[in-house]
Amino acid sequence: MNETVFWEIIESSWADSPRLNKKRAKALISNEEELLAELSEELSETILENYDKRLLKLSKEDLTAFIHILEEKLYNIDREDIHEYTDGSDDGFLYCRCFILGMGKEYYDMIDKEPSKAIMDLEAELFGFSAYQQYEEKFGEEFERNSIHCIETCSNGNGW
Repeated sequence: MNETVFWEIIESSWADSPRLNKKRAKALISNEEELLAELSEELSETILENYDKRLLKLSKEDLTAFIHILEEKLYNIDREDIHEYTDGSDDGFLYCRCFILGMGKEYYDMIDKEPSKAIMDLEAELFGFSAYQQYEEKFGEEFERNSIHCIETCSNGNGW
């Protein structure tokens, strides 16, 4: 598992639902708040189902590596400059970061580079925690979270 495969899993989860993927492509260009809000709901429903199916196919080693990349990506955008545009309590900001990640690499990179393009209060809580649940379901044990890249808000000391 590497970062390329990590993003491929997310991108393929969108590609599994062509109508929604087409909407997402439009949203990536327009950054239209209403369209992104619709996609936020779909990300926590239809896309999440596609994503979960893909995660359940991974070996223990690959799912562990996937989760570590996920944690690193959430940690990297745990920053005050992004929070300024997404808002949210500690948990709310984490859920906003889950949305940013769940939208895929292009959206993630856009917000990482230009935080002002983030939209207030768009969340995808379930997307951020699903990999932990799939790990526990598949392997019968709780995943030991990464202490290097804690996903909790304000954990990235360089970002605040």
